[in-house]
Amino acid sequence: SNFMWLRSLLSSAKLEAQGDGGAPTPSDDDEEFSEFIDDEEEFPEREETTSTDEDSSSDFEDTDTTTEGDDDEFLKDEEEFEGIGEKPTRSKSPQQPQLEYAKVPVHLTSKGWEAFSTEILIICGLVVYAINFFAGKSTNSRLAYAWYDSARELLEANFAVVGDDGTGKEIQHGVLVKDSESIYSLWCTGRLGCKGMLVQIKLKKRHDLISVMSGILKPKMDRIVITVEMTDEDMDSFVFAVVPRKNASKMQKDLQDLSFFCPDKRSGEKYGLPSSYSILSEFSEITETMLHSQVVKTIQNFSEIFESLHFSDQYVEPRDPNEEKDDKNVVQISKKVLIFTLTPQKKSTSTIRTITSLEPLMKMILFYIDRVRKCKLGKEARQKAQIRRAKLQETYLKQSHAQRQEAAQQRREEKVKAEKEKLLAEEDPDKVRKLQEKEHKKQLKKKNPKMKQMVVRGF
Repeated sequence: SNFMWLRSLLSSAKLEAQGDGGAPTPSDDDEEFSEFIDDEEEFPEREETTSTDEDSSSDFEDTDTTTEGDDDEFLKDEEEFEGIGEKPTRSKSPQQPQLEYAKVPVHLTSKGWEAFSTEILIICGLVVYAINFFAGKSTNSRLAYAWYDSARELLEANFAVVGDDGTGKEIQHGVLVKDSESIYSLWCTGRLGCKGMLVQIKLKKRHDLISVMSGILKPKMDRIVITVEMTDEDMDSFVFAVVPRKNASKMQKDLQDLSFFCPDKRSGEKYGLPSSYSILSEFSEITETMLHSQVVKTIQNFSEIFESLHFSDQYVEPRDPNEEKDDKNVVQISKKVLIFTLTPQKKSTSTIRTITSLEPLMKMILFYIDRVRKCKLGKEARQKAQIRRAKLQETYLKQSHAQRQEAAQQRREEKVKAEKEKLLAEEDPDKVRKLQEKEHKKQLKKKNPKMKQMVVRGF
């Protein structure tokens, strides 16, 4: 820096000499700087062609009056170099708002198929349910039609009409009605001694996945319920049943005819039946007539399939406990029926093979239709039957009368309650007073007996 300062000083002196109009003459000052001039000649002079050089020379001319002390003070002044060498920083506003970041859903932050685990489980469940639905539906359909194909020839030989659905004007044949995915029905008619025979095939709900899973904990069975409705002239007055011993008490409780006419239970071993059956009979002579040796042998051979039989001239279907009682349904109409229940399942045989081997039991049902039609009670048994049925009819009438009175009392209470609510809801005091007076007069009229006024005339 000192060297540059000296060089500028010499250049300025040279320019002043040229400005006087002639070559510079040596002086004392020149002699002092002669050494530096000699050194300057060693360096080539730069051409001053740009305006920037002139500006720089003029700047140096202005600084001729400065001294070395001033330069040192200038360099030592820290305020002059304040901010040099530092990176510029952006000024922050004092009230800068804070940014709030939205929470990203979990299924978007996770990776891979884990984000859709719930959806995958739902789809898998729907697929399993659909597969089970169609597979169970197909299995039930095959079982129902397998039984119908095995029994069709026998039924057509004993009934004029087999498989009429009752929807058309003309009689149809061979129609197995599908009531649901697990219930099929077949109606047969045109036989002497009965109005008709209804076959209901009640299979397990194999199409319902929930029912299949509950069946693992509480197993259910396929059932075939055959109901023969007899005519009034072709069946005498009696009640007879062969039921499983474990279900005998429950059936007596649920069915009115068994509870009223057959209070006693007898073991099936006395009549050659397996010990797992109980006999409910109104008359002993009916038991001996119905348990024919051929029938006993058939039941023994098919004890795993045969569940129960129930003959009654006073049969009333059990009511559903969930149904509301209605006054119109108080009087129950009894029917004369023969009911057979079969469970086509064996431990060592497939269901479809078992359901196609029920021909001996179907022949037993047809045998009982003729057997009941020919069975007649003795004189003493018929009188007892008439007395019992008269008592049952009287009981029905008492029950219906009590139910009608209960319903009428309930209607009266509801009417009084409605009048009280109307009285409380009234805001006009005059109307309230009138209603209270009217209600008071009604109460007095009910309490006081009616008096008749007699006029006595004198003679």
